[in-house]
Amino acid sequence: MGLANDMTRVDFADTFQERMETIEEFMLLQDVSSAPERMDALWEQMFRDLVMTHPQLGRPAEILAAGSDRESARLNDLLRLAVEAGVPDFREYVLHSHVILYAHSDSRILVLSIRHQRELGYAPDDE
Repeated sequence: MGLANDMTRVDFADTFQERMETIEEFMLLQDVSSAPERMDALWEQMFRDLVMTHPQLGRPAEILAAGSDRESARLNDLLRLAVEAGVPDFREYVLHSHVILYAHSDSRILVLSIRHQRELGYAPDDE
């Protein structure tokens, strides 16, 4: 899946899509009536902040501080995916209660994962 503005192409890794589905399921469990609006707001702010402002808005990612061997392996997979895509600058962006992991170059953003600030890492819950 990809979006683009005049200068920057934005792609979303499958890992990000999986995490967004998990977030949506959680929001639906919290309050089914407000979940669609909250998901729309999350997408809108993420796109506006990362693409319309500037991809260097986020802080340098601290993803190398993985706790478990499984989490380290998952993060290495994400790093490899970004390097293969030619987006070498890894960043994290805090978006209210979520942290977005992405990589970017001058012309492209690859959104790798998202987590709630209370979660420990970017690996999917079922791994």
